[in-house]
Amino acid sequence: MNVGHFLRQLPAWAAGRLPQLTAVLLVISTATVTVAHNQLHGTALHLLILLSVIWLARRAAAPLPRTAASRRAKRLAAPFLLYALIAVLSAGHAGFDDRAVNGLDYFSYFLAGGVLLPFLVAMRPPADWFWFAIGAAALLSGLHAGWEMHHLSAAFQHATGMEYRAGGSKGKPIPFGDIATLTTALSVLAACVFYAARRRGAWFFLLAATAGGYASVVSGTRGAWVFYPTALLVIGGYLWQQFPTRRWMVLGLFSVTLLGGALLAHSALIQDRFTIAVTEIQDYRAGAGVNSGNALGERFEMWRAAVMAGREQPMLGIGVGHLNAYFKQLATAGLIAPAIVEFNHGNGHTHAHNDYLHALATCGVLGLSGLLLVYLVPLTVFVRAAVNEHISKRGLNYAGILTLLGYMQFSLTDSVLLTRITAAFFVLLCCWLLALSIGLHQEE
Repeated sequence: MNVGHFLRQLPAWAAGRLPQLTAVLLVISTATVTVAHNQLHGTALHLLILLSVIWLARRAAAPLPRTAASRRAKRLAAPFLLYALIAVLSAGHAGFDDRAVNGLDYFSYFLAGGVLLPFLVAMRPPADWFWFAIGAAALLSGLHAGWEMHHLSAAFQHATGMEYRAGGSKGKPIPFGDIATLTTALSVLAACVFYAARRRGAWFFLLAATAGGYASVVSGTRGAWVFYPTALLVIGGYLWQQFPTRRWMVLGLFSVTLLGGALLAHSALIQDRFTIAVTEIQDYRAGAGVNSGNALGERFEMWRAAVMAGREQPMLGIGVGHLNAYFKQLATAGLIAPAIVEFNHGNGHTHAHNDYLHALATCGVLGLSGLLLVYLVPLTVFVRAAVNEHISKRGLNYAGILTLLGYMQFSLTDSVLLTRITAAFFVLLCCWLLALSIGLHQEE
C-alpha cells in the first residue's frame, strides 16, 4: 500500500480503530513517563505525534467540514507554534550553527503540540482514561522510588558519603521530583472527583497519591515541594465549588494536609534539604565567592547572567543554544562565579535554571512573551471553564489549572521546558486536557 492510498483510507480506519489506539498510547506515554522513559513513554508519544502528522496530511489532502471544536483547537494550538517559531527566529538571528540547531531540539515538542492538539480533539479520548493514566504515573513513580531507595541508596551513600535522591529511569532527581509532585496533586484531585460516585476509584487515587508523594519526598526536589501549598488551594477551591453542601470536606483536606506536613517536617531528609538551602543562601556572595556545589548560589549567578544577556540583546536574545558559551565568557571576565563553568567536569551549565530568564536571555522579550502565552492562554481556558456553573465535569479543568500552575512554579527554579522528559510531559498533558475541555464544552 502506497502512502497516498493509505491517506485516502485513513478516514474509514479512523472511525473505528484510531481513537482507541490514540487513547491507549496516551495512557502508556503518561503512565510510564518516570519509570520507562526511553522504553515506553518516548515510543508511545512519538507514535502519537506521527499519527497526528498523518492525520493532518490527510485533512490537507481531503479537507473535512470545519467544526467549532476544530477551529477552537487551532486557536489554542497557536501559542505552541508561536513559541517554537520565535526560537527559530532567535537561532537564525544568532546564526544557525551547531549550538543553535541542537538547542532547537527542545522546541520540537511544542511544534508537535501544534498538531497534536487538533488531532486529540478529533479523536475525543475518554476522560476517565486521563485520570487512570495520572494515577498510574504517580503509583509507578512511588514503586520505582521505593526500589531505588532499597537497592541503590546504601551503595551510593557508601561510595560518595552523600544522601541518595531517587531519579526514576532517567536518573534525574529534579525532573522525577517535579513529575511525581504534579501527579501526586492530580491524584488527590482525582480522588475528590471520584468521591461522589465511585468510591473505589477514589481509594485507588489516594493510594496513588501516597506513592507519588513518597517519590516526591525521596527525590529531594525542593523546587517541586513549594507547589504543594498552591495545589492545596486549587483542590480546596474545587471541593468548595463542587460540594457546596459539604464544606467540611475542604476543612478535612486542610486538616489532613497540615497533619501530614507536620509529620514530614520531622523527616531527616526534608530537614537536611531545607537546612542546606538556608546555608546556601547565607553563603551566597555574588561573583567569585560562590563555591562549586552551592546549588542555590549557582542559580543566583546564572539568573544574573541571564539578565545580562537579555539586556545585551533585548528583542531576540543571544540565540538558542548560546547560553553556555555566554556563561564561559562572563566567567572569564570575572563577572560571574567560575563554579558555573566548572559544573559537569568543566562543560558548564547549559541553561539558566529558570525558564523565564532563560527565554529572556536566549530569545529576548519575544521569547519570554511566547513562553507566557504558552502558560497563560491554556490557564485562562481552564479557569473560565472551571468557574462555569453549567459544566458538570469541571474536575478536568481543575486538573488543567493544577498542571499549568505546577509548571509555572517549577519554571522558577529550573528550566523544565528545556529538559526533554518534563517538556514532553507538559505538552502531552496540556494538549490532552485542552482536548478534553473542548470536548466537554461541545457536550454542554
